[in-house]
Amino acid sequence: MSVKETLLKRRSVRHYDVNYKVSIETLSALIESAAKSPNGNNIQATRYLVIDDFDLRKQVLPVAFNQQQVTEASALVLILGDYQAFEKENIVLIHEQGYQAGYFTEQLRDQLVGAAINYYANKSLEELKLELVRDASLAAMSFILLANEVGLETITMSGYESDRLKKVLEIPDRFLDIMLIAVGKGIKSGHQTVRHEVNEIIYLNTIEYKLKAGEMSL
Repeated sequence: MSVKETLLKRRSVRHYDVNYKVSIETLSALIESAAKSPNGNNIQATRYLVIDDFDLRKQVLPVAFNQQQVTEASALVLILGDYQAFEKENIVLIHEQGYQAGYFTEQLRDQLVGAAINYYANKSLEELKLELVRDASLAAMSFILLANEVGLETITMSGYESDRLKKVLEIPDRFLDIMLIAVGKGIKSGHQTVRHEVNEIIYLNTIEYKLKAGEMSL
């Protein structure tokens, strides 16, 4: 199935087969591929907390406003951003590994390291948060598409109390919670949704000029 077909068929599924199990090996393989998603300066700040323990998910249930997929899906994946990824040690290590692998020269390694360190050096906490959200969201979408590709269903969840969730799951402050993803085998298809026509959301060169339907062709 092509990426386009996967996107067109994708639904947010809320009803899952409680007896269906997705192995940690399958989830690991999906995450390994999702981790190849684009990310700023290749600092790889996205982390994935897999929650397949039923008792733990029962603790998460009230924190997530009792959404049934929390306990009915095979697993939850909490997408996290790691603020420590911005530290010099991480940036140097990752680019040194790239150099040792032969992906670039010593000169380019040093240029990439310097550029990344300088880029993050004076950013505010809010700006760093935006970096984490951007990179983690790209990885989350990749995970969803990869899960759909192997016949699993998902739903993204921002409906939870962040502070309580981090307390239940004992997540240190260095991590920013981005979203929960429930994954499993659906027993009821998610409902279809209406999306804007492309001419309603695309502009050309300036936000003042919206493309008209007749100006677009495949």
